Amino acid sequence: MISKWINTFIQSHLFLAISAYFFSIGILNQNDLSVHFSVALSLAVFGVYNSNRLNKSNNNKLPIETRFWYEKNAIILYSTAPVCLLMSALIYIYLLRQETLTLFIFGLTVLITALYIFTIKQLNLRKIPSTKAIWISIVWTIIAVVIPKLILGSFCWFNLHYLILFYALTIPGDMRDMEFDNPKMKTIPQLIGNQKSQILFYLLLVIFLMFNYLLEEKKPIEIILVLLFSLILFAKRFSFRYELMDGILLISGISSLIPF
Repeated sequence: MISKWINTFIQSHLFLAISAYFFSIGILNQNDLSVHFSVALSLAVFGVYNSNRLNKSNNNKLPIETRFWYEKNAIILYSTAPVCLLMSALIYIYLLRQETLTLFIFGLTVLITALYIFTIKQLNLRKIPSTKAIWISIVWTIIAVVIPKLILGSFCWFNLHYLILFYALTIPGDMRDMEFDNPKMKTIPQLIGNQKSQILFYLLLVIFLMFNYLLEEKKPIEIILVLLFSLILFAKRFSFRYELMDGILLISGISSLIPF
């Protein structure tokens, strides 16, 4: 029963959505609007990731176990994912209603996301070789970091170092999907193998954490907890260990709230 609930928690991307919420709360320094942005981000993550999985399930591009789970829960997900996307869009539009440039950036990000998930007039960004991780990290950085900080008046160009984190977090997922992804996609694990990909993951993670410590004045506890968490997951053959790497967002956010 417990494993079934954990499976649902992971497969439905509830874990990722909750992790995104706390990550957002942490980097926005508990501003008055931080909860609004964090809720919008969490809803967007749930809606976008499940829409992507449902689309891949319909095209038989998921592992058998994952596809079976999505087929079994299709009615619920087809009902909740669009609602979450709509609610998220409405919150963002309300928050950005007086900021034309930021609203344009948001619209452009939505377009990139749509072109990543769906094939529109034979164009699908995900199929462009070696760019899968780049699109994901760009969209996450804009939605989770750039747009909120622009509205809150706290954006600095060095905030773009979050690109490193989001790029790093794509690597475990690509390691998991290596045998299912089309070889033409040329993801990092397909190009250099899982072992070197794991080394690259840690290298990027350490670089990000050092930037975060020096530029954002984050607490050393973030470095300790994030590295310890990732080391444990890679060392132990946990089920969903690759998906649980998204917990780095959760840990990063919560560590920002720790008063020491």
